[in-house]
Amino acid sequence: MTIVHDHNKTVVAPLREALQSCDADCVKKAILELFTPDAKIRLCYPYQDVTGPQELWERVYAPLFAAVPSLERRDFIVMAGPRWGEGQTGNWVGLGGNFIGSLEQSWLGIPAHGNPVFMRYHEYLRIVDDKVVEMEGLWDIAQVMLQAGAWPMAPQLGEEWLCPGPADGQGVITAPFDADQADASVQLVWDMLNDLKQGDANTPGRGLGGYWHDHAFWYGPTGLGTARGHADIRDKIFTGFRKGLSDNTRHLEQGVFFGDHNLVAFTGWPSGTAVHSGEGFLGLAPTGRTITRCSLDFWRVENDLVRECWVMVDIIDLYRQLGVDVFARMTAMCGQQAVA
Repeated sequence: MTIVHDHNKTVVAPLREALQSCDADCVKKAILELFTPDAKIRLCYPYQDVTGPQELWERVYAPLFAAVPSLERRDFIVMAGPRWGEGQTGNWVGLGGNFIGSLEQSWLGIPAHGNPVFMRYHEYLRIVDDKVVEMEGLWDIAQVMLQAGAWPMAPQLGEEWLCPGPADGQGVITAPFDADQADASVQLVWDMLNDLKQGDANTPGRGLGGYWHDHAFWYGPTGLGTARGHADIRDKIFTGFRKGLSDNTRHLEQGVFFGDHNLVAFTGWPSGTAVHSGEGFLGLAPTGRTITRCSLDFWRVENDLVRECWVMVDIIDLYRQLGVDVFARMTAMCGQQAVA
């Protein structure tokens, strides 16, 4: 088992190297070689379902390279492990980091300004016989909107920044896979999330005590932002969810968990469902609508506590489900061509 997960990191290495090269042709070649022709790919709005590497290149990456010719990707998390849980199967690689480059042409209606931009990404790849057969990925597109001065959503409560990688400097894991440590790390996060889902508007801090370090960082996507420490995470992040959403159900059993040393990954598509019934969620008045949310998250465990958490939620899709067309609002603000 150890050999499998260590090997799978080498399987994705050519794609990682290509994405660091600033060379669109190299990226296209690596994508076409790594993914099976019928690979199942699920991405953030407005891309959503994509089939196979050709569509991934033509519909997703080629327009991004046209807008950001100097595009490169900097990974701060590279991990791999088996899907955790009794009776679960599948071997996964988790990648996280930032795209960087200069926005020379408009992209998805975001106006060009010629200056450097960054965009955080989280991706999980399922590997079978040295090929990617399944991928889930979220890009923080809203982050690019904000940097372009084209912000069409409510102000976020958390701080906005290019968040760092793991503080221990070990996010790109090269040490041999340790099944016992991985299992212990996932178990801690699993227990924490099961406690977290017991919280409501009257107990917005539920899930923090006993599981999170006093000075933990919660690195959220743009639209939510970053918070540090129990009180900050409770007041700026958890309270909005717990006051604004009812029937808030986390689909932990249906999601994919995997661990590697002290890092844990979780993806749920969707990761939860809820009714938008109260004030405070994304700055919107309650709509009564039922929403689903997709997330890809990483946690770093330190001394049996969560020290850092990188959260990626499809914020633009949440707004869409609540009746707000973020791209249309941006187009009206900036006069750019609307997203098809």
